[in-house]
Amino acid sequence: MKTESGEHLKPRSQYVEEAVQLAVAGRWEEAVEVNRLLLEHFGPDQEAHNRLGKSLTEMGRLAEAKAAYEATLALNPLNSIAIKNSAKLTQLLAGSEGLAVAGTKLDVNLFVEEMGKTISTTLDDVTEADICNKVAPGDQAELRLNGDTVVVETTRGVRLGLLEPKLARRLIKFIQGGNRYQAAVTTCDGSTIKLMIRETYQDVKFAGKPSFPIRRKREVDFRPYSKESWIERDLDGFTDDERDEPDIDEGMSEVDADGLQVEDDAETLDLGEEEDVDLDEDQ
Repeated sequence: MKTESGEHLKPRSQYVEEAVQLAVAGRWEEAVEVNRLLLEHFGPDQEAHNRLGKSLTEMGRLAEAKAAYEATLALNPLNSIAIKNSAKLTQLLAGSEGLAVAGTKLDVNLFVEEMGKTISTTLDDVTEADICNKVAPGDQAELRLNGDTVVVETTRGVRLGLLEPKLARRLIKFIQGGNRYQAAVTTCDGSTIKLMIRETYQDVKFAGKPSFPIRRKREVDFRPYSKESWIERDLDGFTDDERDEPDIDEGMSEVDADGLQVEDDAETLDLGEEEDVDLDEDQ
């Protein structure tokens, strides 16, 4: 059997795997084509319709995406993925009020943490209870200065919330000084929205100054280990046994290899507590 392009059809499982990998890579246009090919040549399939709906949603083609999820529901009215996403798309389409859905894709490097250049933060003052019906992880966000606060909105104009005050005060100084930043939603769960912010341009006046606090490992204070037998000595420096046959080498050979103080059960050695290194406020 051949496709319209004259190519021989591969086994269905290979197309399914290809569709999944394209979605993982964010290659949504190609994912749409593969899922439609699956439906055309192998018949209706709940998973293929759901994958098609996801791909079309990512491309901003909401009406087509909703139709794909409705096709799933026609096959199985209890499909939870289709029920959830169809409801979200219904609200988006009904409440868009003429706002275009952004199809802009962010550089995946935005989500890679880089010391001093990126920060992950949870927004304050998220007022809309159903905000997660309007935004999703990966949506681009904009930082808008408003007095001594920073308002976060999507590129479609949906208000997400405020940066927490300390971070807002810090960023206002940098933004007013010429730095530029890019932000995106990483998590939306109920009324909790997490945002990743990345510095994309640093003004020369801020050279060497990190946009965000740098976290470093606190150095560990090592304490020497002393054997109990070395401490319980008479004033002349030897125990009763050692007076008869002093053997310093034998005692030294029993020192722990790592040279660390043995801790009581109630005390734990701090091997990695982190601390913030922040800029001075006047910077």
